Amino acid sequence: MRPITIVLVVAALAAGLTGILAKAWLDRQVVTSPTAEAVAVTEVLVTAREVDAGTVISSGDLRYESWPNSVVTPRLVVRRPGEDPMAQLIGQVSRRTLTEGEPFTAAATFRQDNSGILAGILTPGMVAISIAITNASAVSGFITPGDRVDVVLATDMQRAVEAADRQNSGGGPILRYAAETILSNVRVLAVDQQITRSRDGAAIQGKTATVEVTSKQGEILTTAGMIGTLQLVLRGLPDGKVVEPPPEGGEQAGFTADTETSKALQAMVDGKAKPAKAPSSGGGGATVKINRAGNITSEGFAR
Repeated sequence: MRPITIVLVVAALAAGLTGILAKAWLDRQVVTSPTAEAVAVTEVLVTAREVDAGTVISSGDLRYESWPNSVVTPRLVVRRPGEDPMAQLIGQVSRRTLTEGEPFTAAATFRQDNSGILAGILTPGMVAISIAITNASAVSGFITPGDRVDVVLATDMQRAVEAADRQNSGGGPILRYAAETILSNVRVLAVDQQITRSRDGAAIQGKTATVEVTSKQGEILTTAGMIGTLQLVLRGLPDGKVVEPPPEGGEQAGFTADTETSKALQAMVDGKAKPAKAPSSGGGGATVKINRAGNITSEGFAR
């Protein structure tokens, strides 16, 4: 055999042996790789489809998913060998809207034994109170359960004006109409007897809106309903921290007066606050105030 042939044979054998060794090493790496190992999983209960608040849970609303043990927390509902927590949750009522694929928690539902649905969806420590609304005061019916609103009190202060006129004799600016936000960012629980949004997003034409408030806020709403009319102002979806605008208006900070909306009314108030000095009549006669298109003057008449 020629030397060149021997060299080629040896090289081929060496290449083949190297390939076999490399394959064996790669096979060992695949077997021992953490990504290829069987990951320990736990069956976690999740929502199979969107469930509205106040809905009685059925078997089709829930399903199990296999989750890695590393992401499973104690608050999640999991299935252990010989257990089926889903069966125990069938028939309970959802406290809030549950989205599809959301991990289920025990606090998401309640058992309707001796309590009503509305009592069950209340946040612990909060109370529910209803407000009379009209189509105009509830954003044309587009305020629906689950929305967040501000409550604005609009007041006709005519009685206060008359009392102040008797005491003050017109010595200062008197306001008749005013509006102020008395509650901010409260949750709407229901409109009339509807506690869920309509599937097609249609407006709800109702006569009452039930909101979730604290006990003190409930007292404020009750008193405000006797003072004036209540308007609901719809808030947009939260996109971060809510920043309230700074109050404006100096002495009128915290509310909006009628004088801020009408220049003519402001001119009348300014004229009333700073009446012109009555000319000396020399005889101590009567003084009469005359309003000429908002320009307040005083005229003296001799006796």
